[in-house]
Amino acid sequence: MEELFEYSVIKGLVFSTYDKLGPQPFYMFPEFISEIEFKEYSAEINEKNLFKLTLRDYTQISIKNLSLFISDRKISIDDDFQKVQYFAILPHPDFNATSLTFFHYIRTNFTESPLATSFSILVDENSRSFLYNNINRIKPLVLEFFTEFDIELFNGYKKKEEIEPLFKNLLKKLIEIEKAPSTIITSKRKMKILFSGLDDSGKTSFLLSVDRKYSKLIGLKPTTGAKVNSIEALGATIFLWDLGGQLVYRKRYLSKAHIYLYEADLLFYFIDIKNRDRFEESIDYLLNIKKILNEYNQQTPIIFILSKGDSDILNSDEIQENVRIIKKKLREINLDDSLEIHITSIFQIFTILRAFSSGISKLSPNREIINYNLKTFSMKTNVYLTLLLSTDGLVLADFYSSEAKKLIEIPESELINVFEITAPQFAIIYKIFSKFKALQKEEAIFKVADSVIIFRKINITDNNMFILFLVDDESKEELIDEQLDYFLDYTKDLLLRYIS
Repeated sequence: MEELFEYSVIKGLVFSTYDKLGPQPFYMFPEFISEIEFKEYSAEINEKNLFKLTLRDYTQISIKNLSLFISDRKISIDDDFQKVQYFAILPHPDFNATSLTFFHYIRTNFTESPLATSFSILVDENSRSFLYNNINRIKPLVLEFFTEFDIELFNGYKKKEEIEPLFKNLLKKLIEIEKAPSTIITSKRKMKILFSGLDDSGKTSFLLSVDRKYSKLIGLKPTTGAKVNSIEALGATIFLWDLGGQLVYRKRYLSKAHIYLYEADLLFYFIDIKNRDRFEESIDYLLNIKKILNEYNQQTPIIFILSKGDSDILNSDEIQENVRIIKKKLREINLDDSLEIHITSIFQIFTILRAFSSGISKLSPNREIINYNLKTFSMKTNVYLTLLLSTDGLVLADFYSSEAKKLIEIPESELINVFEITAPQFAIIYKIFSKFKALQKEEAIFKVADSVIIFRKINITDNNMFILFLVDDESKEELIDEQLDYFLDYTKDLLLRYIS
């Protein structure tokens, strides 16, 4: 396999397990070199930027991966461990590398509990965009590989030479993706978000609201053609394509899809909730877009925005019937996909921020495992609800317990809505008070009925974030303090690579 790595963006593969001896690498490619060899050839390794690791280096990667995955959790044979499968992109600065790492448990006949494992595809740090931009093509290959590999390990670890052909075959498939990557491999991730729908469906108003440019909402004119802006968010450059919805432009986008739709990382699709006469037209346009995305084999997530859902009309019989019709039509054409629908209004900015936040989170391969770790931390500290937020109030991860809805007497269906919509308000209030030195410490506490909301500023390697807790008793803050630093320490790499 050495010759395959030599000219590939992929520099290494390492499979690790957490058994009675702790985290350790079992299968490493390329083969590790001794400490003596590393010292002897260190000048050449640095000069030629060679990827050479010692057994200690591979062990360090294993410890980092598996400590992140299992922390101090224990899983029993009765748990539904087969559902615990996560991908994450992690930095390894000591080796100038980034990895796409797959975490899962394996059932064996030589361990009492399921075996916690990690598998990392290592690339040079400057080539990490290869992992981000091709993750949806790489995931199926890795899952297919472990369908077979898990069986191989059922009776025990096999000799390296016995299983090397399996890893070599996987590496060849990964290199095929490298030969025809989705985008150019760079050191910084660039993303493309589309805002699409018919004319007058609320796309531009949505974007202006996100950008807090309220004054421009008055006398807003229809977007002509495609307008592209870029923002810097969470370490990445995000290009926002506002696609004007007049018929002449829609035809152009479809006929020149290689320009407008190709390589889209995320699509916000807008439907005017009040204009029932154009529902069919909007659905037809959506079907044409989905058809092209399928032709390009793009698994572009779609967030459906039902715009103009202003509070004064939202509960009327007419609008509720419109919502029912739209949802029914969307379900009919999205049979195999989970449907995410947001009703928004420019007069309720937080409905827009929540929808935008949800979309941004879909760009992160680390969202699920961060949520997994956040759940463990919250249960350990008896916190009923936890939200992790960017400084702009975008929800990066969340945890909701069954006790939360009992504590504040909010129906389960509304609980998530209430807190994800109001979370940005806490961020704004906090920053206002901080600006005028009104806070004695990096937190604010709000008492609501029988519950307490603790809102705290945290720092992840010079990056500021917020974390919100809902508890029933302010005294739980002491337990939170005991565990929070530990949680942030083993989650920081996931957060640093949240998007890029």
